[in-house]
Formats: sequence, C-alpha cells, structure tokens
Amino acid sequence: MDDALLGIVLERLAGKPLPPQAEDLLLAAIDNDNALAVQLNAPSAQRYPHAPTSAAGKDPVGAYLKSVTVTGFRGIGPQATLETAPGPGLALVVGRNGSGKSSFAEALEVLLTGTLLRWAPPAPSVVRNGWQSKHASAPTEVQAEFLIEGSGKATAGRSWAPGAEFQSSTAWLQRTGEKRTALSGLGWEADLKEYRPFLSHAELEAFFGRPSELYDLLASVLGLDDLANADKRLRAAQKEREDALADLKKRLAGLREKLLPLAGGDERARTCVAALAGGAPAQWDIQAAETAATGGTAGGAGESELAALRNLARLTPPPAAEADAAATDLRTAAACLREVAGSSAAHARDLANLLEAALAHHEAHGDGDCPVCGNRGALTPQWRAAAEQQRDRLHAQATAANQASAGVKHAAVRALLLITPVPTVLSPNGPVFDPVQTAAASSAWQRWAAPVTGDERVTVESLSTPEALDALAQHIETEFPALARAVASLAEAAGKDVARRDGNWSPVAAEVAAWCKDAKQALAENEAVPALKQARKWLTEANADLRDERLAPLAGKSRAIWAQLRQESSVDLGAFRLAGANTQRRLDLDVSIDGAPGAALGVMSQGEINALALSIFLPRATMPDSPFNFLVIDDPVQAMDPAKVDGLAKVLDSVAKDRQLIVFTHDNRLAAAVKDLSISATILEVTRQPRSRVTVRECLNASKQALRDAGAVNADEKVPAAVLARVVPGLCRTAVEAAFTEAFWRRQLRAGKTRAQIEAMTEGKRPRLVDTASLAFYGNADEGQRAIQDVERLWGAPFAGTLRALNRGTHSGYPGNLDDLISDSRRLVAKVSEALP
Repeated sequence: MDDALLGIVLERLAGKPLPPQAEDLLLAAIDNDNALAVQLNAPSAQRYPHAPTSAAGKDPVGAYLKSVTVTGFRGIGPQATLETAPGPGLALVVGRNGSGKSSFAEALEVLLTGTLLRWAPPAPSVVRNGWQSKHASAPTEVQAEFLIEGSGKATAGRSWAPGAEFQSSTAWLQRTGEKRTALSGLGWEADLKEYRPFLSHAELEAFFGRPSELYDLLASVLGLDDLANADKRLRAAQKEREDALADLKKRLAGLREKLLPLAGGDERARTCVAALAGGAPAQWDIQAAETAATGGTAGGAGESELAALRNLARLTPPPAAEADAAATDLRTAAACLREVAGSSAAHARDLANLLEAALAHHEAHGDGDCPVCGNRGALTPQWRAAAEQQRDRLHAQATAANQASAGVKHAAVRALLLITPVPTVLSPNGPVFDPVQTAAASSAWQRWAAPVTGDERVTVESLSTPEALDALAQHIETEFPALARAVASLAEAAGKDVARRDGNWSPVAAEVAAWCKDAKQALAENEAVPALKQARKWLTEANADLRDERLAPLAGKSRAIWAQLRQESSVDLGAFRLAGANTQRRLDLDVSIDGAPGAALGVMSQGEINALALSIFLPRATMPDSPFNFLVIDDPVQAMDPAKVDGLAKVLDSVAKDRQLIVFTHDNRLAAAVKDLSISATILEVTRQPRSRVTVRECLNASKQALRDAGAVNADEKVPAAVLARVVPGLCRTAVEAAFTEAFWRRQLRAGKTRAQIEAMTEGKRPRLVDTASLAFYGNADEGQRAIQDVERLWGAPFAGTLRALNRGTHSGYPGNLDDLISDSRRLVAKVSEALP
C-alpha cells in the first residue's frame, strides 16, 4: 500500500479504533497474503509489527510512445512498425477489419502487462490460442520505443522462443547508454493496473457484461485496490474458516452414523458417541473422543471392560513343562525321603564327628585305654580300622539325609509357586463374556488353587513327608490338564472377540482420530472469525467513504465529456456511484430521459452506451497522477450515429491537448469527422497483404492537413481574393508551426525533459512563428531572429524567406503568389522534419 493511503487508514483507525486482534488482522491483510497468514497463526497477544510497504526504488516515470514494432504476433507476420509522434496530439490509425491495426494496440498491451484484458475469463480458449501469427518467419517479438521523462529514449521488448507458450516470454528494458534490465525498471507495475493507458473494446463491452466487471474497472482507478485486495484476503480467510467448520459438522453427521451401530458392543464407540453428541462445537468433548480413538484411557466402566477382555485374551495357565517338572520333583523328593527314613542326618553327623576326634587322639597318642569310657586297651589298630569304616558310613548317611531335605524344600517351593490364586479377571466382577467358558475356567482355576487356598492350606513346612509330596504331585497331574484346556479355550474365544471388535472399530477409529485432529485445528482457526468480521466491516465502511470521495471528481469529468458526446441524445447523465460488495458490486448511474428519471442501460442505444462508456473511462486514463502521457484507444466508434462521431472527434481533440492520443478504428467516419472539423491530427493507414505482411503509411498529419486545407481554399473560385490572401497564409503558417512544435517536443523529450518542464517553456506565451522555430532549435522561445539566421545559414535563403513571410502575419494579406507560398511552405515543413529529427 502506498504511504498516503496507509496514512488515511491509520488516521481513521485512530478515530474509529478496532479491537487489537481485528486491527492487527486488518493491517496485515492490507500488506500482503503472507503477512495475514503469519498474523492468523500468531499467538493472540502478539501484535502485528506493521510497516509501510511502499515499493523501494525509482518512482514511476512518465513517457510518450515513439514506435511499436511487431513480429509474428496476432495479425502481423513479418516485422512491421507503427511510428507515432511523441508529444501531445491525436493520431488515428485506420484500416479495414483484419488489416492488422489492432494487433499493434494489443501488442503494446501485451508488452507492458504480459496479457490482454480481453483474454481474461470467461473468454473462450480459442480467443487466446491465436496469439501467434501463422505467417511469422522469425521468432515472435514486440518492441516499443518510448521517450521517458527525465531520461530520454528507452526501448522495451518482449519475445518468445520458437515453440514457446504465450506465458513463457522474456521481457526487457534498454535505456540509452545503459545495460539491459528487467521491464520492471520502468516502475509501472502498479500504475498499469490503476491508470491503464489502454482503452480496449473489451473495456467498453464491460457495460454489456456482468455488473461486477464494470464495478472493478471503475474501482481500479480510485487507487483503492489495496483496500479491495485486503478485503478479499480477509473474506477468503473468513470463508476458509467458516467452510472448514461447516465441513466438520457435515463430516460429523456421517461419523455418527458409523459409530451408532458399534456403540452397543464397543465402549470406545459409546464414548465417542457421547463425546460428540452435541450440535454445537462447545458441546463436543474432542479430547475424550480422540483418546478413545487412539487407544488411550478414556476412563469409565466401559474402558475397564475392554481392558479386562484383552486380559482374558492374554490369560495363560502356568507353563505345562513347569507343571510336569514340578510334579516330577515332588515325587523324586518323596522317594528320597523314603530312602533315608529312620536316619537322622544330625545324629549321624555327630557320631561321625565323635569318631573323627577319637581317631585323631589315637593318631596322636597311639594304642591305649579309651579316654572316654576308660576301657583298658580299647584303642588298637583293629579298633582304628573299624572306627574309620563307621565314620565314613555315618558321613554318607548325613549327606543323603541333607540332600533329601533340600530336595523336598526345592520341590515344595517350585510346586507352590505354580499354584497361584484365581486371577481377578476371572472373578465375578470381571467382564461379561461367555458365562459358560468363563465359569469353566474360573472353576478349573479354583480347583487348581485349592491346595494353597483351602481350609488346610499346604505350605512348604507341611510338605515334609513322602505322602504329602505325592499328594501334591497327584493334584498337579490331575488338575493342570483341565486348567490348561479351560483357560486356552477361554483366551482363544476372548481373543477372537477382541479381534472382531478391533476389526469393526479400527477404520472408524482412524476416521474419528482424523476428524478430531481437523476439529482441533478448525476450532482454533475459527477463533479468528469474529475479529475477521470486525475488520471487514470496518474496511467496508472506510472503503465506501473513500470511494465516494475519490469518485466525485471523476463523475464531474465524465458528465463534461458526456455533454460533448451525447449530441442529439435525450439522456442526461447525473451522479454515479459504486455500490454493493462481493458478488453484488455494481455501478449505479443516475440518468434522466427528457427530464424524467430512467434506467440508463435499459433505455440507451448501443451507440449511446459506447459514448457513455467513453465518458466514464476517459477520466480514468487521464488522471493527473497517471505516469502515462500516451493513451491507446481501440475501436471506440461502435454503433455511434454521425452526430456522436463528431462529438467523439471533439472529445479526442480535447484529450489530445495534453496527451498523446492514439486511436485505432476501422470506421472511416471518425477520420472524416477529424478532417471536416479541421482537428489537428495524424492519420496513419494500415494495410495487410498476403501472408500477413502489414504496412503502415502516413496519410495525414497536422502540417499536411493544414497545407491540404490551404490548397483547397486557394482552389475555391468562390472565395474572394482578399480573403484568400489572409486565410491561405494563415493555414501555411499553421502547417509550419505544427512541424516546428512537433520537432520541439521530440527533441526535448529525447533530451530527458519532463512534460511539465516542456510545457513550462511556453506557459503563458503565444509565441510567433519564429519563436516556435527558436523552441525547436534551441529549447527556448527568445531567439527568433537567431533561428531565422540559422535557417538561412544552414538551409538556404529560400527557406528563410518563407519563414519571414509567414512570420509577418496575415492581417494585411499576403501580396505574393499563393500557389508558390503553399509549395514553399510544404518544402519548409519537409525540411524541418528532415533537419530536426
């Protein structure tokens, strides 16, 4: 946005503030798409760091058009050039339909904008497909030569490689003495939208198209495109969020239809149905639904039911190998106990230790009396041998008894660890699932756990006899197979039920999870909708005020132009307004027919509507802020009656006073009106030969027209001689003045002068002919006599003599031969064009 418009927006915000979030979104939307996207995703407390976005670089510069050269584009095959006189003035480019004249106008538009307005949708593709001439012998290229205010000559070009698509062109800018740069170096990007220097027939036809198209064409000139674009961004952001929420609700309806059949047998579905039962987003428990869909813990009895069912599916008895091993160990321990029955490991160990001491005594003291009982001569070698045997036998008995005791304890512990209590999942409060199989498994496990849960509980200490060990082994061998069968059957059935539930639930769960994810995002983004609405409402009111304020002066100019164009029309043009918004935007025109209010487009002829369109669009293209000193109008005469054609010629003459106006037309009536009304104009004729060879020739310019008129008046025998002596020299002088004036503008523009500077050189002056010559020669009007001297010195005395004769004025009449004066003036005009290019 330009700084001036931004200043207006900020000033209005100061007087009519918005809530912080709405203001931030408004300013971001005014900047660009990315700025709005970033602000929409920023934390709520983060303010928008707004800064002016005026483009850096050179200010846009104005220019006059000097030539357009076209190769292989539209109706032009081999290279053809249209030369125009840079500077204010009217040029008519005439030719029959199909001559290729409009191709020059369209080529210039494509060169500067990259496209054609008339190709915009809903134009059919066949209109766009013929952009390249079938008779081109070289690559398609468009060049235009401009005289730029402040810098002089510059050439812009756009070319296409062989076989390239229309949108794949290369554009460039070449200023005198500088390297080629991008076309953007002209600084016209925004102005080409705001002050289009092309008034094509497509724009005139907008009056017959959709009201919104006419609205947009007019709104573009008001300099409020940034506000309109901001509203489009805000509207798009709002619509995106509202559409997302509407889509969310639509998807939820379908999701509920899928959840309801599952809710009776799956608590996850029941949780989701309950969580998403409300009609408004505030009633949704998205977190609960997402948790249920993604396998988390949603809480409640339903969740424990499914968890318990999964526990049933995972339920297993003790490993069969462990049970078999435990029973074997018990029976082995029982057998060992029987083998050492009647022996005491402690008693045997004590006796063995006693004998070990006696043997040690004998070893130390030799044969002799027993030191314990006193038996004389008891310790002999024979005693020693028997004692050693007894000692070894007692040691063996103690070891066997110890091993049997350890085996019993190991077997008892191992067996009792396998015999676990009934799992909670098989309790009466467990899941409701196949009562028969559940009861069978529960009963089998109760029997299995009976030795450790009964009234007479089995413990490790109680398993000290072979009978107790054998009894526990018999319990394991008897109860384990029934337990394994019951539990396996129950787990398999529960597993199948879990698989069935998961199979039905998984696709719906994925859909619920995706919906919940989208819902979180949509609801988070939807929080910005109230602020977006506030920003849009504020912007709509501000745009309407500024629009009316800026449209008022354009409406006044349009009424003035209509007054000239209407001629014999009974329609009066009053105020017009841009009304409505979005898809309802339109142009409201106040008109009266013979003094009575009426509907403009409903009662006016096509010719009147064309004239009305020109009345409205010409002020747009000729606004003072426009950098374009040239204006190209294509085919404006459509369906106009002769009176309106005369009015159009006068309007064009008025516009051409300070603009270079180039008008393309196939209707000879406009050229005839220009000639009949003695309007100063250059007329160029375009003709097309076989294979799209287009040529341009000059039929008439201001100098030639004045000289032609001088000849016609001089040949009229009805005109008195005294009148001829005054009128003919005046027309000849007009011709020479036009030649010098054209040279003056051409040379000053090439030197880099601006239009304002050039106009200032003659402001408030009515220079004589020699003063105009001085302007052409030296760039100032104060050296007329020097100009005559230089004409004589450089061009010869005859030319200087003609200049002096024409400069004397026509008040007293020209005494010489008028035919010779006309011929001399024609030669002087030609010399000016030749010597002052």
